[in-house]
Order: sequence, then structure tokens, then C-alpha cells
Amino acid sequence: MIWQWKMKSLNILLIILFLGLSSAVKAQELTIFVDNWPPYNFMENGKIVGISTELIEAALQNADIKYKLVPHPFKRALLTVERTPNTMLYTVARIPQREDMFVWIGPLHSRKVYLYKLKNRTDIQINDLEDIKKYQTGVLSGGSVEQFFISNGFHENNYYVASNSEQLLKMLFAKRIDLIPGDPLDLEYQMSGLEHNYSSIETAHLLSDEGDYYMIANKKTSENILVTLQRSLEDVMATGAKDKIIQKYVK
Repeated sequence: MIWQWKMKSLNILLIILFLGLSSAVKAQELTIFVDNWPPYNFMENGKIVGISTELIEAALQNADIKYKLVPHPFKRALLTVERTPNTMLYTVARIPQREDMFVWIGPLHSRKVYLYKLKNRTDIQINDLEDIKKYQTGVLSGGSVEQFFISNGFHENNYYVASNSEQLLKMLFAKRIDLIPGDPLDLEYQMSGLEHNYSSIETAHLLSDEGDYYMIANKKTSENILVTLQRSLEDVMATGAKDKIIQKYVK
């Protein structure tokens, strides 16, 4: 009888602890910053949408976690998440320079970053990093490519910093810059809204296949929330939902 009473007491205690953790997860509202990077995350008709957005929202809703999505420039969002508990940001490249700054939730997508040039620019020939320095490359402010260049000894006169990728595409076609970074998925999607065809550009060099894309969180964010969200995201990925979501954005 004493043994049975102890087992019942233990079960009740475990239930109370579980309910307490669940309540803690539900009680806190996360602020999740989102920058403009189609088709992964962007504004459309006043709503934040995109491949990453749909994956993240499915995970949050399945875990019953309160959140709000807030549009924010990427570089400023990185700094805010580094300093502020219960804040997050997606879609972020997991590179060594950022590894210890955040908690990483994911992965969301694999990562391969190419440098692209206009197909008719046969004068551009790249075999190594030193060759890249001969040309003007457009990069996003605070992005992984800018950090990669800085870490590899590039100077400010080797690249041009822009606030969004659409600006870089327009500059490429105007021949104001020679190269832009990207992957086939994001460039093909973005060019579908411009007057130029994706077939008019081509890869000049594989710049990096290091790391994947994740959501990042401030390191002081509740561990219960982080663990719950990671598991929920893994469950969403396991359903095969990602392939269906991609098909919505890339026809």
C-alpha cells in the first residue's frame, strides 16, 4: 500500500510539473523579427508570408506558443535578438562568426551560396577568393556574405553594401556591380517579379556551402520554450509539409 501511494504521489507530481512547464510556455509571448528575403520571408498584401514563415508558424501553433511577427531590417534585428530575451529571427545562416551568439532552432533549409553574374559577362572569370576581389560584388548589409568577406580580408572597396536583394539585382542588370550572391530558389523567385529572366544570369563561383539556415533566439529565452519549439519544428518537418509549401512559392 505504501509503495502504491508513493507511485501515485510521483505520478501526480510529474503531472503537476508537466502542466507547470506547459503553462510557462503558453504564458510568454515571443517577439519574432522577420526581414525581407523572398521567398523565405516577406510581406504580401500586408501579411508576412514565405516558406520559412509557414514552417515557423506551424511549429509555433502546434506547440501552442504565443508570438508576434515583427518586420525588421536584418542587421538591426540581429543586434536586438543578441541583447533581448524572448526575441527571435529567421531565416539566418549558421556561420562560425554567429555560432556562440544565439540559440539555433532548425535547420529550416540547406545552404549553398553562389556568386552570380550576367550570362553575357564572359570577361568575369573566378577561380578563387583573390579573383573575386577584382570585381565589384553586391552584398546585403549585415548578411553572411558581408561577414564572410570581412573574415577573408576583403576591403570596403571590394564590395557594395545594399539594404535589399532587389536593389542588388537591379544594379547587376544596370552593370553597376559585377556579381551578386544568392541561391537558385531565392533568385528565381525574385526575378519572376522583374523584367529580366532568370536565364540571363549564371553562377560564376560557389562561395560557400557552410552551415544551414535556422531561426535564432536570444540565449536568455526560456529553455522550455526553446526545447518545445525545436521538437515542434522537427515534427512539422517530418510530415513532409516543407515540399508542399515550396511548391506554393516556386512554380
